[in-house]
Amino acid sequence: RGGGGRGGGRGSRSSSSRSSYSGGKKSSVKSKLAKAAVIGAVAYGGYQLGKATARFGHWSHQGWGFNDWNRWREQDGHLCRNNNDCNWLDRNLQCEDYELDFSVSRAWYGGDFAAIVGECECQGGMQWNDYELQCQVQQFGGLMTALIVVLVFAVLGCCCCGFFCWFCRR
Repeated sequence: RGGGGRGGGRGSRSSSSRSSYSGGKKSSVKSKLAKAAVIGAVAYGGYQLGKATARFGHWSHQGWGFNDWNRWREQDGHLCRNNNDCNWLDRNLQCEDYELDFSVSRAWYGGDFAAIVGECECQGGMQWNDYELQCQVQQFGGLMTALIVVLVFAVLGCCCCGFFCWFCRR
């Protein structure tokens, strides 16, 4: 799943993470979230730290600071209790309900680790960009580009064959 959630830094993932939220009803069966699949469990550079720190100051939190949250995030990913734990970083992040398949730090949210229900993810098919720390609309991927190139060459090939056949009949 994707969003700041997962949507950044799962295992050997690129700068974007996937988000498959479709806006429909949630299933009554919880998906399991494995530690290797969490979003945001990556070290941020100076650029990301500056952006996240500025946004953190506008979030209503109690008893812990940015360095605490950042340490928990690096260890376990961007876990959440509700949407407020997500959308301070990006308004398109939401808290997706998962059954965690790993033990989280007991320090999360000032000891309120038992209230964690899942991970922050981008909504509406958007993808998390770990560099810009925001949900973004999906761009054409390499597969789509390759498909378009093959299609163009196929059409050109058919046109050339048609012209060749027409020319030979004359």
